[in-house]
Amino acid sequence: MKSKLYIALAVLAGMTLSSCDEDAQFRGELYKKVIYVLSNTDFTFETEHALGETSTGYVTVYCGGTEHIDKDVTVELEYDNEAVGKYNYINYDLDESKYAHELDPSHYTIDNYKVTLKANSPDNYSLLPIKINPDGLSPDSIYFIPLRIKGVSDYEVNPDKQYVMYRVLLKNDFATMKNTTYYQVTGIETRGSDAAGISITRIVAPVSKNQVRFFAGTTTYNPSTVTKEEISKLAIVATLNADKTISISSYSGCEVEQIDDPEYNRWEINARKQYVFHLAYRYKDTNGNWVQMTEDCVQRN
Repeated sequence: MKSKLYIALAVLAGMTLSSCDEDAQFRGELYKKVIYVLSNTDFTFETEHALGETSTGYVTVYCGGTEHIDKDVTVELEYDNEAVGKYNYINYDLDESKYAHELDPSHYTIDNYKVTLKANSPDNYSLLPIKINPDGLSPDSIYFIPLRIKGVSDYEVNPDKQYVMYRVLLKNDFATMKNTTYYQVTGIETRGSDAAGISITRIVAPVSKNQVRFFAGTTTYNPSTVTKEEISKLAIVATLNADKTISISSYSGCEVEQIDDPEYNRWEINARKQYVFHLAYRYKDTNGNWVQMTEDCVQRN
C-alpha cells in the first residue's frame, strides 16, 4: 500500500512540476521582446503616393512582447538584394512579363537607415521615413524598395519578420492604384453609318498629376492580365486641364483624334462629389477602322 501511495505522490509531483515548467515557458514567450518590421503575409507593405509631388511613406519597426521596453533600442536596416527575386519566383515563376521591379534610387530617398525605439515613448515602435517621387512610374508595374534588419543594439530579431518590401502605389485626384478605379460610361458609338448606345464600366489608371489612362471605345481589361501589346493598341490618355477642359491623346501606339464639340472634352465634379468626364474622340480599332465616341464618364465610389 505504501509503495502505491509513493508512486501516486511521485506522479502528482511530476505533473505539478511539468505544469510549472510549461507555465514558466509560456510566461517567457509572452514577455520575450523581439524586433521585427511590419508587413503583410507576403512581406510587402503598400502606400499610395500622389503623382506630381514628393511625399513621405514609412516602414514600421516594432518590438513585440507584453511588456514595454526598458531601454532604448537602435535598429539598423539595409537594402535587401534578394527579396524581389524571391518574390518574383514564388509569384510568377518564369513569366518575366509580370515581374516586380526594384524601385530605381532616383525615385526615393532614405536619409538614415537607423531608427530608435525609445524606452520613454508610450509606443513600442518607430518609423523609418522614405521620401518618394513617383513621377514617371508606370501604372502597369509593381515597384518595391526591399529592406531587411541588419542589426539591433539589444534584444532578438524575429527571423520570420525581419524584412519588408515597401511597395509604391500611384494616385492622383482622379484615380488610384490602391483599388481599381472604375468609371461608369454611357454614350454613343459610331462605326461608319451605324450608331449605337453604349453602357460600360471602364477601368481608369493614373499616369501623372492631371492625366488618366483608359482603353478607347468599349474595350475594357483586367489589370492583372493585360499585356503591353493590348495597351499599345488601345490605350489613350485624358489630360484634365486647370480650366476644366480635357485634351485627348495616345498613350503609346493607339491612333486617336479629339473631336471639337463645345458640349464635350470637359470635366466637372457633380453634386455627389464624383468626377465626370465628357469626351468626344475617334480612334482606330484593332482592325484599322475609325470608331467615333461621345461619352459621359462618371466616377464610381
